[in-house]
Amino acid sequence: GRRRKKEGTMSESEVRRCIEGVSMNVGSMRYAEALREAARLAPVEEEELRKQQVKAVVMVASQLKTEKAIAESISELSADEEDNLMKFVYIGLSMKDASVSLPLFKVHEALTKKAGLGCIVRAVCAK
Repeated sequence: GRRRKKEGTMSESEVRRCIEGVSMNVGSMRYAEALREAARLAPVEEEELRKQQVKAVVMVASQLKTEKAIAESISELSADEEDNLMKFVYIGLSMKDASVSLPLFKVHEALTKKAGLGCIVRAVCAK
């Protein structure tokens, strides 16, 4: 069948559904679910869509006002979701936009505490 997609390639509609799911969860103040949804898919190749994925992560992160809230939201993530989230953090930081960077630094700190340095190495070494 046609299921043999290269790992990391998602259809645009799949990514857009994911981003929509993040927005709906944020709108319902279900931030842990929103963060998990934002981290469900790996960053895509297409730059504009990837920026929207990062903005979805930032949308959630900026709602998580305390370290405790961030840590609680991250506590539910699987190892793959942690890795995806860390990739989004680094992509977001490379955008050099303070409104993006500030919430992401908080996520970076909490994620590093939970997932360790391996998570950072995997994110940095991913293309």
